[in-house]
Amino acid sequence: MEFKLNGRSILYDGNLDLDLLTYLREEANILSPKNGCSPQAACGACTVDLNGKTVLSCVTKMSKVADGTVTTIEGMGQYRQDVFANAFVEKGGVQCGFCIPGIVVQANSLINRNPEPTWDDVEKALTPNLCRCTGYKKVIDSILYAADAIWREEEIPPPTSDGKVGSRHPKYDAQKLVLGQHEYTDDIRIEGMVHGALRFSDHPRAKVLSIDSSEAEKMDGVIRVFTADDVPGERTIGLIREDWPLMIAVGETTRYVGDVLASVVAEKETQARAAAAAIKIEYKVYEPLTDMHAAMQPDAPKIHEAGNILSKSITSRGAVTEGEA
Repeated sequence: MEFKLNGRSILYDGNLDLDLLTYLREEANILSPKNGCSPQAACGACTVDLNGKTVLSCVTKMSKVADGTVTTIEGMGQYRQDVFANAFVEKGGVQCGFCIPGIVVQANSLINRNPEPTWDDVEKALTPNLCRCTGYKKVIDSILYAADAIWREEEIPPPTSDGKVGSRHPKYDAQKLVLGQHEYTDDIRIEGMVHGALRFSDHPRAKVLSIDSSEAEKMDGVIRVFTADDVPGERTIGLIREDWPLMIAVGETTRYVGDVLASVVAEKETQARAAAAAIKIEYKVYEPLTDMHAAMQPDAPKIHEAGNILSKSITSRGAVTEGEA
């Protein structure tokens, strides 16, 4: 199939069920769309423009892109990139910046449809996009500032400061944050880099009888599968008491569904995740312990060898003896 990506014609013959976000980040090396919750479609960090409308790329299959036009921040053009970047910095609309590229794409699409949006228009358009640290007032101020400049075909100059104590100073490297150019951990690309994925327990409390990774080891791109047997020395951690295994070994019992049973290293993230899912685990499933009061009873099954109570504390306040009298 063919489609256009930021003005370039793309011939794609890969998996049509692959999500657009994975294609953009892992195959096209376009990193402004962020993976905040994939595939839950709950945060909006992966927002891109498809045929003039915004979509959440983490749940948009490549089959939906056929004969279409995909635009990310990288394809918006230098003028609009500069306007949005400087508007967000000037109005203080960016802090950590992780969500902002998706918000910028959403705002750009809105302005294309409605060159003079109102506060309510912007607020409604941002419904799919979550911002956890800036708050929406400054974000909306930034978008309205950018929209006005675009309507007037004017530039917004980069904010400056004299650097004196008490003066307003623009956030360091904030333009890169706005445009998705800041390198977060998930954006790191190093020559020869490989990817890992974890195989978690399927049950909150179950004895692991066997771990069969033979099929996973044969899958494309898989470099190595690790289990607890591959961990040298101690493998327990804990801040107060070191009693939590980093990986659960055959013969041991899981404590929650987040317990790690195996890990996979592969050339691509998709390969690592597929191989992790292919690992076969045999369990003896027990009734989970889900009530803290039940867990403190003397006859409760022990989640940890030392017991279910981590510590006991006694607090006394005021004149205790007088109160007892």
